Amino acid sequence: MQFVEKLIHFLVPRESNNHKAKILHSSSLIIIASFLILFQIGLNSLSKISPSILGYASNISIQEVVNLTNQKRTEAGLSALSLNQELSAAAYTKAKDMIDKDYWAHTAPDGTEPWKFFGDFGYKYRYAGENLARDFSNASSAVNAWMNSPTHRENILNPKYKEIGIGVTEGDLAGSDTTVIVQFFGATYADKVVQPLAGATTELPEVQLATTQPTAVPIAVSVIEPQVQAQVLISPFTTTRNISLFVVGLLLLVFVIDAILVSKRRITRVAGRTFAHVAFLGMILSIILILKAGNIL
Repeated sequence: MQFVEKLIHFLVPRESNNHKAKILHSSSLIIIASFLILFQIGLNSLSKISPSILGYASNISIQEVVNLTNQKRTEAGLSALSLNQELSAAAYTKAKDMIDKDYWAHTAPDGTEPWKFFGDFGYKYRYAGENLARDFSNASSAVNAWMNSPTHRENILNPKYKEIGIGVTEGDLAGSDTTVIVQFFGATYADKVVQPLAGATTELPEVQLATTQPTAVPIAVSVIEPQVQAQVLISPFTTTRNISLFVVGLLLLVFVIDAILVSKRRITRVAGRTFAHVAFLGMILSIILILKAGNIL
């Protein structure tokens, strides 16, 4: 009974909590926000200490990334890109290079640029571009993140590109287990660049286009790397999202109950700032979710 009384005191407005649910008091909101921040710090620390236990569970399908990319191009009145095996092998090699050399950048620490990987697999490009993504749990969220970034969007909607290659791999990057997606775009000298349809505009890619042909000896490629299915016990993004949604849902439910009971009982409260407090906490939760939703480059 004592537990039930405390629960009611915490969730329902009554005389013991000054007719406002205790969870909606400023002190309670500060405690909740502090807990969420400390919880996120703990997750980040644990992922570095034990990446085999805590990591980003992913199921990234190469074909789905291609389909979603072409869907965005079709909606913009552009032609679809063809999946090229050499480009996919080059993109996978770039992804593995970042994991093996522990860097997150278009250019490797030793100065190696993305265009070298094009040449290593015999792709003689006229136009080339690259998009990178990490820490995403599915293809849709990665493509949407690229589309929400003007520079990455320019690569996806560039009418000069005719082919695409996708590389996906999983591993330890900067001390955290993650999934890396590399998106290569290209057009060879043999490709005829068609002007975009009405309504579409000619765009420039995110990174500087290379205009020289690679000189590396072509390497035969017959198999595209399969999709990555990283198996982990706990996904930090999923955990953060679920806890955040639970807290926000609980606060909104209590807020609605609080508003109904206060109105029904005709209780007058001085300097009530419940909505402002809930909005403030919601903003903090949104920031946490955005930070954990993945990174693009």
